[in-house]
This record gives sequence, structure tokens and C-alpha cells, in this order.
Amino acid sequence: MIAAIDLEGVLAPEIWPHLGDHFGMVELHLTTRDVGDFEELMRRRVGALNRAGLTLARLQEVAHEVRPYLGSHEFLDRIRRYCQVMIISDTFQEFAEPIMERLGGYNLFANQFEVDGEGRISGWKLRIRGQKAAVVQGMKSAGFKVIGMGDSLNDLTLLESADYPILYRPVPALRERLPGAPTAHGLDEALQIFEKIFRSNGARP
Repeated sequence: MIAAIDLEGVLAPEIWPHLGDHFGMVELHLTTRDVGDFEELMRRRVGALNRAGLTLARLQEVAHEVRPYLGSHEFLDRIRRYCQVMIISDTFQEFAEPIMERLGGYNLFANQFEVDGEGRISGWKLRIRGQKAAVVQGMKSAGFKVIGMGDSLNDLTLLESADYPILYRPVPALRERLPGAPTAHGLDEALQIFEKIFRSNGARP
């Protein structure tokens, strides 16, 4: 069994708004809730960063300040006794790697930046955007049952593809799309749902 879990909003705070607070840039507070087209959202973010002359290295200094939510490390430690854990996120590898280290070094499937000769972001490779369902289907094709957990509409395909979807503090639109999925409002509650799934598959957490 594999747990495929979103990162931002579930195990750690959103990184872009943290950058927006630090640099005083309204554009960095925009999310897919504000701009539905992810490519357009990234163009707006990167345009604002480049107008400000900010390099990826400078952004990383601030992004790497973000810490996982209290209890996230312990939550992952508990569930990995009974399943493998993979973090699947629309975040960017260059921002999130220190968070993953603080969580215990789990595999992260995320997007990547492209950088120009001056160290500024020039583009991005969307390795995850629109591919979450394909990643989950690959796990299932290899014979694994998949538990999916996410909080926003960008996790919808992951959750729809999972054998056991779990909504974590979901936005209303996500709850409307998956009305039958169990909902957790904190990691303790999420752990109880995971343990129920483990028991239904013969484990004794």
C-alpha cells in the first residue's frame, strides 16, 4: 500500500504566500484559487519576481525558512509503519527540499524551475501539474493500493484515482466533487482514518 499525500496546506504551509509576505509582493499571494490557469499564474509570479530582480537563490533563502506543521513528522512516522509514503505536490523542488528533509527524507514528486544565466527564473517544468492521476495509476498498475490525501481542487485527480481518498481541510468545491470521501480537519483525525483503512486491509495499527 502507498500513501500519496499533498504537501502544502496538508503537511506544511504554502510557500508562495510566505515569499509574498517577505518581499511585500501581492502577486505572490495569488494561488490557483485566484487564478485557475496554472501557466498564467506562474507567468504572473515569475514576471513580478523578475521585475524585482530577485534570483532563485535569493528566493530559496526565504522559502527554506518554511517549516512543516507541528505533528507532520510524527504523523508520517506513524503511517509509514504500514505503507510507503510519497509526497506529490504542485510545489517546486527547489523550494520544498528542506521541508522534505525536516519531514524525514521522503520522496517528493514536484515541479522544477528553469534558470537563466543571471540566476533568475526563466521558466518551469511542470512534472506534476496534470500528472497526479498518471502517477497514481502507475502505482496501482504495479499492484499497490493507494491512499490519497489532499486539500484543494488541484488534488482532485489524485483523489479520484486513489483507492482510498481522504479530504484534508478541503476547500468547499473539493468536498462537493467528492461528497463520499472521509474528511479530516487535523492530523490526529487523518491518522484515525488511515488506521481504519489499514485495519480494513488486514493490518493492526
